[in-house]
This record gives sequence, C-alpha cells and structure tokens, in this order.
Amino acid sequence: MKKITLSLCILCAIILSFTEAKQQKRIVTVWSFGLFNCDEWKMRKDDIDKKFNIDLKIELLSPKNFLKRFTNAMSGSEKAPDIIDWMIENNRILYSDPDKSFVIPLNKYIEKYGLAKKVIASRFSSITYSGNIYGLPHDAHPAVLIYNDTVWKRAGVDVSAIETWDEFFEEAKKLLLLKKNGMPVHFALPSSNMGLADSMFMIWQQTEIPIVTKDGKPDFNSPQFIEFVKKWVSWAETGTMTPWEWTNFSNQIADGTIASYIAPDWWVSQSDAAAKKGKYSMRIRNLPVYKKGMKCGSSWGGSFLAIPKGTKDPEKIFQIMNFMQYDKDAVIERYKNSGMIPPLKNIWNHKIFNQKDIRFENAQIARIQIKSAENLPEILMADHFWNYLADFGQQYNEYYNEKHILFDEMIQNAQNNAMIRFNSKIDPYEIISSDIANDGFDDEEPEETTEEDVYDN
Repeated sequence: MKKITLSLCILCAIILSFTEAKQQKRIVTVWSFGLFNCDEWKMRKDDIDKKFNIDLKIELLSPKNFLKRFTNAMSGSEKAPDIIDWMIENNRILYSDPDKSFVIPLNKYIEKYGLAKKVIASRFSSITYSGNIYGLPHDAHPAVLIYNDTVWKRAGVDVSAIETWDEFFEEAKKLLLLKKNGMPVHFALPSSNMGLADSMFMIWQQTEIPIVTKDGKPDFNSPQFIEFVKKWVSWAETGTMTPWEWTNFSNQIADGTIASYIAPDWWVSQSDAAAKKGKYSMRIRNLPVYKKGMKCGSSWGGSFLAIPKGTKDPEKIFQIMNFMQYDKDAVIERYKNSGMIPPLKNIWNHKIFNQKDIRFENAQIARIQIKSAENLPEILMADHFWNYLADFGQQYNEYYNEKHILFDEMIQNAQNNAMIRFNSKIDPYEIISSDIANDGFDDEEPEETTEEDVYDN
C-alpha cells in the first residue's frame, strides 16, 4: 500500500511539474498595424508556440493607436510588447543613434543567422539608419508596369518596346489624341502630383539620387535632384496623368480611363475587374528606366518586425521573428494567398514563381516582379527623411498646383525648411509626441482596423 501511495505521489508530482512548466510558457506579445500579417501569424500560432515553447499574443492596432501606445510604452507609462510589426514608410520610430531609437539594432543577429546573404539589401536599406539595421522586412513589394495593351495599341503605341520614362511620356501624348477621334479620354498614369509620393516616389527611387547626405542633411538643391524634378514637371505638363481615385481605381482600370499604372505586388489585384470583364487585353512588364542602363526596379509600401528596447532575451525574440517572417513553407503559402513577393533571394527559384497568370495573357508575373526586386535601388535614410519628404511636398504643391512660387523658390524653400529641421536638433520623437494629431494618419481608420483587436489565443 505504501508503495502504491508513493508511486501516486511521484506521478502527481510529475503531472504538477508538467502543468507548472506549461503554465510558465513565456508570453510573447506582438503589436501590429497589419491585418493580413496578423491573420497569417494567427493561423501559424500553434506551430510558432510549439517551436519556441511560448504563448504568442497578437494585438492588431490602428496605425494612430499604435503610435500613441508605442510612444507611451517607450516612455514607461505602458508595458511594451516583445515584437512590433510596423510600416517601412513614414515609420516614425527609427533613429540613427541607437540610444534614441525605439527598437534595437539587429546587425549582429542578421549576420549570425545568415540573413545578410538571404534577404535583398535594398529592403534592409529602408530600415537602416547610420549603419544600424532595425528590422526584418516582410515582403519585397517590387513595382511593375501594368498596362491596357488594347488602348495603347489603338493609339499606335507598343508599350513593350518603350525603354525610358522620357519615351513613355512622349508616346503617352498619343493617348490624348484618341479623344479627338470620339474615343473616351485615356490617361497614361495616375499621380497625386503632390511631390515625392506614389508615382513620383517610385520613379524617383529608380534615379538613385539621394535626398539626404550621409550625415543626414537634406540635399534637395543637388543638381541631380533638380534635374529629376524638372523632368517630372515636364512629364506632368504633357497632361497624360490623372489624380488617383483610390476608391474608384479598379473601375478606372476596367473602363480604360487609366491605360497603365505602376503596381507594387499588393496593388496588382486592381486589374482583376478589367481582366474579368475581358474587354481589354491587360499586359505586364518591368518599369521603364529613368535613363538607359539604369535599374528598372522600384518599390512602394511594406512592413518590418523589430524588437523594442528593453525586451527580455532579444536573441530568442530574433529567432522567433526570423521564423515568423522567413520560414520557407510559410513564405510560399503567403505568396499563394497574397501574391506578395518575399525578400528572400534563396527561394525565388521555387516553381511557384513560374506560374502563368491568365489576367495578363499568361505572363509569368512573378518572374517579372522578381526582376524588379533584383533591381531595387538602395535608399539612403536619415532621421528626418520622411519629414524632409513632407517639406518638399508642401513646396511642390505651392509651386505646381497653387502657382504661388517659382521653381527655384520651391527648391530653395524645401531645402531651407528641411535644414531648419536638421539644425534644430529636435528629437523627431518629440515632434511625434507633441503633434500626434498631425501624424499623417486619419482619425477614421479603414474599417477592418477601426477597433483594436486582441486575438483570442
């Protein structure tokens, strides 16, 4: 009887020990602004938990709420997450000085785990400040040109034969002549024409002309940048571009109003309605180049995972992030579900990227996108980079749209305003904290991210 009692005690102790160990799983919290990313990690939660013996908690926040809460967390008024998933563009949280940055540099881990050889350098460049790589990019988001071959051919233009943007906009003038022959109006590109945004932003990347110097100063008055802006203005004055209508964009493609557009991988689906309608032949190709011999690649949008300051055991967290972003099976599944090109060079030879796409006359769309990804220029970043873009955009609007200033004044005003920002030595984070209402995000968030969503785990 004593032996049975002793055995039961030992068994109970083992069960209790196992239960306690299970209960002591480390909770790893992720804050994200991206619904699609959260959905992916939610589906993979069991695998992630099992591989690292953790309990992954995923919180979906609106961009505005993300910035507010993360700023509070960095000041100590709220518990910080272990991982953040944030946007590459207009990111607001990175700094050249690691002591001031909200997240830690990952250089040593990137090198240790071989990611420097696997991930394209251009995607790291957008989240690198003074040599500090602060995150792991989720996708490459290479841009290509989608065009309505039917409409362009009616104008007598073979878009596939165009080499440079100068040629593109010269040929685009022929689209305007179609209206004189009783055809509806057709435009060559959509563009907000508000400075370095959307179409202008993507073509500017191809020039490889930096807007900052290596020490972080604005460089709008460089001869190369001035040449680019003058060229852009000359293109705009052809009248072949029309403003973006985000909510009506798919319809404009389907009815031929917009005869072509620069499409990162997440925007390709805007052609689905046109392809389904079958009225036009939709084609896809790499972007024209800025000048002959230059790179055809460009990119727009994206997100990255990063480790906030103070996170316990950052190397383990890095391993978790590496698995979340770059597990081969998950990346392939991500492409199947989204059509987004991964930044991992070592899987681009997978057969899934050879599939033909009936929307674009059976073109191997991924191969065209991958060529763009291979040709993505690296962007030189600085602490005020996104603020500098806003400074330029304000002056460009005053010059081109409002007609209040001359071209030279636009350039000099943008440079002067950006230099005031640079010389003030004001911490960009202080600007965010004191001016959160003007952080670039609308009070009304998109429907799917209006409310904070803490996934049930």
